[in-house]
Amino acid sequence: MRAHRPSRRLGLMALAASTLVLLFGGLSVRQARQGDGGPRPTQGEVQQVASSTPSSRPTATPNTAVSGTAEEVGYLDRLRRTPQYHGSLPVDVIQGDDSQQPDLYAAAFARRLLTQDYQTPRADLLAWVQAESAQSTEPLVVGLVPSELRDRFAVYSVTDATSGPAPIPSEDDWRGLATRNAATTAVIDRVIEPQSWSNAVDAGRIQDPGVTARQVHATVTRSVGTDTTTYSVEVTINLEGPPSRAGWGFVTLLTYTSIPVGTP
Repeated sequence: MRAHRPSRRLGLMALAASTLVLLFGGLSVRQARQGDGGPRPTQGEVQQVASSTPSSRPTATPNTAVSGTAEEVGYLDRLRRTPQYHGSLPVDVIQGDDSQQPDLYAAAFARRLLTQDYQTPRADLLAWVQAESAQSTEPLVVGLVPSELRDRFAVYSVTDATSGPAPIPSEDDWRGLATRNAATTAVIDRVIEPQSWSNAVDAGRIQDPGVTARQVHATVTRSVGTDTTTYSVEVTINLEGPPSRAGWGFVTLLTYTSIPVGTP
């Protein structure tokens, strides 16, 4: 196993939710490489740790140009280039009880996000994420993202791996995994509301009554041919639901952690 120097994944947070990053932490990234890499596709096993304190609410105005560092402008450009996806099959969105309770929805969403069949088109999974997407008006969530780009926020958050891991492989990685007869499955272990989020709600810092956050812990297994490796995975996501909309939907991915724990 090879250790890598810690780095930061600002990604969508840098331009979208600068305060939310501080709410969940300055994201430190620890990287290690083992075998063919973790269930996230592109950079080996990466752990993201969120640990910091809340800050003041950003002063972003929708539909205004975003100014900032070159890094922030770069993230905005990539968000703008995120396409709308069309799968090969009709999209089967989360329904029933799972769509009516945030813990159940978060578990169902993470399970499907992390269970990947590389023999099917990558666009099918991304079209599903797009169909599950919901928009929030919470400044701590959308921050400086212009309103006209918020319909791409969900897909961008699970695919952009410029400075950190993303749970969905790139198109090239997806095809490479397909040629190796790989498959990834996920079992949800538990779902919690992050303490930092509940503290922000209790302190009155959250303006959108429909937005919430959930941290999902899962055991993910990747099979590559006859080889199988198990990972402990954690994702933190924002959701939007009642009273803003009838059922719950996915707004954005905040953190993604994947740690190899051995072979079953």
